[in-house]
Amino acid sequence: MSLIFGAGKIGYAVALALKKRGKKVVVLDKNMEALSRVEGIGCKTYLFDFTKSFNLIGIDITSFREIVITTSNHKVNIEALKIVRELNKEALIIINAPSSDHISILKKLGADFVITPDRSIAQIIINQLELSIYWRNKDLLKKILSKAKSLAIIMHDNPDPDAMSSAYALKTIAEDMKVVTDIYYGGDIGHEGNKMMIDLLKWNFKKIPEHRKYILKEYDKIALIDMPNLSNTSISTSELRPDIIIDHHYTEGEKINAELVDIRPKVGATATIMTSYLRDFNIEVNEQLATGLLYGILVDTDNFKRSFEKEDIDAVYYLKPKINKELLNIIENPNISSRTLEVLSKAISNKKIYDKFVISNVGYVETRESLSQSADLLLKLEGITVSLVIGIIEDHAYISARSRDHIIDISKVITKTFSKMGSAGGHMNFAAAKISLGAFSYTEDRDVLVRIVGDTISDYFFKTLKLNIKGSI
Repeated sequence: MSLIFGAGKIGYAVALALKKRGKKVVVLDKNMEALSRVEGIGCKTYLFDFTKSFNLIGIDITSFREIVITTSNHKVNIEALKIVRELNKEALIIINAPSSDHISILKKLGADFVITPDRSIAQIIINQLELSIYWRNKDLLKKILSKAKSLAIIMHDNPDPDAMSSAYALKTIAEDMKVVTDIYYGGDIGHEGNKMMIDLLKWNFKKIPEHRKYILKEYDKIALIDMPNLSNTSISTSELRPDIIIDHHYTEGEKINAELVDIRPKVGATATIMTSYLRDFNIEVNEQLATGLLYGILVDTDNFKRSFEKEDIDAVYYLKPKINKELLNIIENPNISSRTLEVLSKAISNKKIYDKFVISNVGYVETRESLSQSADLLLKLEGITVSLVIGIIEDHAYISARSRDHIIDISKVITKTFSKMGSAGGHMNFAAAKISLGAFSYTEDRDVLVRIVGDTISDYFFKTLKLNIKGSI
């Protein structure tokens, strides 16, 4: 049950919104005409002149779970706040104030939230701006696809569930508009769960060797999914100009002027963005796509233990009734290969702990996924809030980082440290980088090279964090 002080414009609007949500609402005011309006929408009312008395006879303040104080008289609002907080220690109290200058004192008096004209108007503008940008992007995506006969969707090298499900969502939208669509990637899909996901969902992705990347020129339109630029793919060419970029990763790298750029760093997964497009284009989502998108969101938000937004939750609610629970359970619990187990074992054996940081140099490996799995595993160590795993695949060094530190934005740290040496990006709680071995001192001795790469990367990493730590990794 909700209690509202004031039946003016704000009080009426709040009462109406609460009634639409099925709430029982009680409204207090000194104006009989104003009370009659809220009675008309089904609210119970009491006539009180707050300027003369706060003797709330007949009202059990302790019975209300939400109390909203909306009168235009600031002194009255303060007195109301003092009384209701004294009588009800548990209720959520929201209070109206003339400006942001009053926020501190009102919170000290017991308010949970303070609404001010300057803050609320600014938030309304921001919300409307974000909404307008989204609808403009939706119309632009439709316009781009309506002019195309063929579309190539490019995922980053070694694509993960978020990238794969998002790419398939865009393919579904494009094919609904009669556009012939193919999905391409470079590198390898090495993670056992990712390979199982593709097999079970019956998805078809095309791997392009570097010497055949010219075939992308044959397509009318090019889209990048789950990457903000071309630095995370080995199949791009100097002439390649993407028309569509949809991603959720923060980056300080090269910016591309595509016709449509929809990058939302606050959102937990690109799959969330693509779910909103599917929903608003009113395209039917089959159980394979729904299962893949939901899994992509769960992976990139670490089952909502990493940063996420309301949009991510909305997407899950939309997808949940459509998924195949048996398929999701199998995908979430894949078998682990012996080669991945070897890398995990090496990551544990080679770990170096510095306060709340753990770094492990695993040397030469076969897949990037084994590095990310190792970083996930090391982050579970007691007292550790940041993990960094370094490995070498062919002629590149790879870095996988994880964080559960509320202060350290690992994506910004990794990007700041390594973006000029190679490619880097990520989100607040996870990040990755790729650096050519040419950036390090040359040697033909593999063991020496592994040590040089590990020491150089760890030194740069701690330098960015302004920590003075010595020793080989």
